[in-house]
Amino acid sequence: MPATKGRNGGAELAAREVLAGDPGPSARRWLGPLSLVAFALFAINTYLVLNGLTSQFDLSVAATLQAFPWGPVTFWMTLTDVTGGLIQDIAGVVIVLALFAYDRRAGYLMALGAVGSLIDQVMKVSIERRRPTADLVKIIDPSSGYSYPSGHAVFFTWLYFMLAASLAPKVPASWRPPMWGVAAVLVFLACVGRVWAGAHWPSDVIGGFLLGLGWSAFVLWLPERWLPSPGWHWVRRGRARA
Repeated sequence: MPATKGRNGGAELAAREVLAGDPGPSARRWLGPLSLVAFALFAINTYLVLNGLTSQFDLSVAATLQAFPWGPVTFWMTLTDVTGGLIQDIAGVVIVLALFAYDRRAGYLMALGAVGSLIDQVMKVSIERRRPTADLVKIIDPSSGYSYPSGHAVFFTWLYFMLAASLAPKVPASWRPPMWGVAAVLVFLACVGRVWAGAHWPSDVIGGFLLGLGWSAFVLWLPERWLPSPGWHWVRRGRARA
């Protein structure tokens, strides 16, 4: 019983540290395994894709998502879908630079998170999976390039995850759970939207989400130890030296 309480207490403390955007030893005991599990699941998903074992799953889930009445949510999905390619790259650079100007620690977190999109591009050209075709799904957003993993899923997973982690120390504690909740909803819509638009198979966005989640957890688990604490004190110190 005491051991169970210890584990539960450790999990609660870890959750509080992550929600606060300030992962300590408790959070890292969970972030490391989370990263490994996400990467392992990504590897399994990739194996299934490479061996053509997701075909029935992809067709069934894609048909269900495209037939579902999403209503006004489709506006956000469409807006997310158009932010691809060069637009996505520019948006990523602008956000990283803006966070660096706002707070150096936040900028580092965002810059390291962005490496996830580079990993995605390497995976894409290595696997060369073709996108869904009009004879199999309804194509709402014609897209070029390879399909696996979904670049949108990777991008928006690390983007919203790292934004929440970067901004959490700057907002009141009561705002943090809703902020993380909004981030989770936006990641979900970004992933579902790519299948709804006919731009990706479900296994593409699952792979993209797992890659983005695993990388984000890894960033918070390892490099965070060497990042400066939140705040503008580094600017004041720099001016004082000058």
